[in-house]
Amino acid sequence: MRSPRVDLLVLGDSLSAGGWERDPAGLGSAWPASLVRLALDSKMDLRVGVAARGGSRSTEVLRDFRASGVAALDTVAVLVGANDVWRRWVPWSGQDPVDEDDFRRNLVSIVRIARERGARRTWILTPTLLHSDPDHSWNDILREYRGICRDAASQENAELVPVGEEFEEAVRAHPEVKWSYDGVHPRPVGHERIAWTVLHRGLGGMELPTDSVPSRPSSHRLGSWP
Repeated sequence: MRSPRVDLLVLGDSLSAGGWERDPAGLGSAWPASLVRLALDSKMDLRVGVAARGGSRSTEVLRDFRASGVAALDTVAVLVGANDVWRRWVPWSGQDPVDEDDFRRNLVSIVRIARERGARRTWILTPTLLHSDPDHSWNDILREYRGICRDAASQENAELVPVGEEFEEAVRAHPEVKWSYDGVHPRPVGHERIAWTVLHRGLGGMELPTDSVPSRPSSHRLGSWP
């Protein structure tokens, strides 16, 4: 028997986008597509819509979500924060970094808009890494932004989904695995790791321990695994 249907809207940056605009299914190649497959394997009735845009900071995610007018939502997930911090060292498109206070305010606003538009559940996903070395100073600062995610979730009674913490645990457990292309953007195995966290922590599905490398999906056709 399938579980009750869940309609999930994903907001965020390139970690969630995966070229969904060019995908006839509207999912792309990032973790939302992996999540749909894992949910199907678990006999969960899950429908996912992706509204993430590459390069977005929390500022752009809030702006675009507010302007979209999308309503009658069930569950809204937001994964953001990497670009808010990364802009301190890596410029892109004239963007400035987003400081801690503005990041908090943006998260809170996103959650409140989702609720105003009927969302039954709101998930705040924590950002993953900014450098392949988890002890790099960039990641030290990103962990502070994960803490802001926790605080905002607690303040707004949203659900925290610790994809960043579990991603980092996996990197530390298996440093021989190339989890990302550049320290920021996950390779397929990294997206699979994120999806497993969302499946378990968000949807109550099976857990994949962080000391286990995700198995290669039968649908994976690009290069080697992991």
